[in-house]
Amino acid sequence: MNRFLNTLAAALIALGTTHAQAITSDRYITDELHVPMRSGQGNEFRILHRGLPSGTKLTLLQDSPDTGWAQVRTPGGEEGWVRRQYLESEPVAKIKLAQAEERLEHIESLQGNLGGEVRRLETANSELTAALATAQERAETLAKELKELKTLSADAVALNQRHQKLLNQHELLKQKQAMDQAEIQRLSSSETQKWYMYGAISVLMGAILAMVAPHFRPRKRHSEWAN
Repeated sequence: MNRFLNTLAAALIALGTTHAQAITSDRYITDELHVPMRSGQGNEFRILHRGLPSGTKLTLLQDSPDTGWAQVRTPGGEEGWVRRQYLESEPVAKIKLAQAEERLEHIESLQGNLGGEVRRLETANSELTAALATAQERAETLAKELKELKTLSADAVALNQRHQKLLNQHELLKQKQAMDQAEIQRLSSSETQKWYMYGAISVLMGAILAMVAPHFRPRKRHSEWAN
């Protein structure tokens, strides 16, 4: 009987092997507690591993959908057969949960870093805002000073023009004064010469009168002297 069963099992194995798909990929033990791994495709084959824990990562060597078995290799390098129903193409919930927790921890770490970066950027933004306000006030002050300088500059130009005009007028007045003084000197010289001439004429006339005056005195008659 056992020989018959062994022969039947060998035939089934041969039949399953013809339909087996020789692939290499990863599979995971389902959420069952423990899954036995046997030496062949059947419960009558020797158990090589009494219990692969849930979530164990296995390498799929052959997949036999017809028999419901799959040949796998453990992380330790041991090869055997397990029921296909216990294999999943993705990690089980326990592994997914661990991965999710790891990702969550990573995200929280990033959020913490982002929070610090946000606070740093907010501080930098506040500083830049204050600096901008100061710069704006300074710009307004400089604009006001520039306006005042332009006004003063315009006044200075006007004053300079008036100063030049006054200088020109002063030069004209000096020239006119010089001409007037020259005319006065000329007139004074002419008047002095005239008075000199008048004086000379007066002296000359006096001399002439002194010379001719005796000739015009009346003479006494001798008869009058006699009497």
